[in-house]
Amino acid sequence: MASDDTLIVVIDDDESLCRALVRVLSTAAYQVRAYTSAADYLAEADVIEAACVLADIRMPSVDGLQLARALRDADLDAPIIFMTGTDDVDTVVTAMKLGALDLLAKPFTAMALLAAVENALGASRRSVEAHRSLVALWRLAGQLTPREAEVCALVAAGLPNKNVAARIGTTEKTVKVHRGRVMHKFGVPSLAALIRLIDRLLAEPHRESVHVDGIDVPCPPSVGIIIRTMENFKRPSSASHLDSVARADSVARQDSVLRT
Repeated sequence: MASDDTLIVVIDDDESLCRALVRVLSTAAYQVRAYTSAADYLAEADVIEAACVLADIRMPSVDGLQLARALRDADLDAPIIFMTGTDDVDTVVTAMKLGALDLLAKPFTAMALLAAVENALGASRRSVEAHRSLVALWRLAGQLTPREAEVCALVAAGLPNKNVAARIGTTEKTVKVHRGRVMHKFGVPSLAALIRLIDRLLAEPHRESVHVDGIDVPCPPSVGIIIRTMENFKRPSSASHLDSVARADSVARQDSVLRT
């Protein structure tokens, strides 16, 4: 269903096709902005908050694939639907690798267009919610001091307090204090819950900022410390299964100690 603030961007060097697409989408109650040049769109892509980009894959100057690369490099991840009149397999494969959500083979029907757009908007909404969730997690992590972030990573990696203390050159008592503060700042009741949050941080591709709700939210330094500390704490790949079992057992024992 269309929303008053849902903006669809249409890019095609064929002006008559642009007009036709705008007419169909406007009739379906979408806001639409049309461009006959990908370069013109890129010049203002970071300020217009497109929910979906509908672009021709073959255009002069900047084509659809170059557009997709530029948007990816700018960390702008509005779903892209490519319109194509080509059956070039390599071009299609490249488009999909660059994150194209759908491909509409010309000529296509209004029904096919609207179905593809609705699918893209669903993906856009999920992406926005994922960004909001990540920003909320960043804000929790941003409360940590550098030492708390380091302790957080090592504890989440499964190290007991004694080992963490030896690794960072402090006492076990100090580690327990840092660990308690980490748990409080993240608002988690158990080590297992903390590990789930840190796993979410690690699962996200590294980015300097996230653009959400009209603003760029920078990644706090503490997140970088957590990620680097975890990366430096490498386990032998051959022991991955035993390691996961040991980590789960360690978490269960440490949670049990915390409750006593």
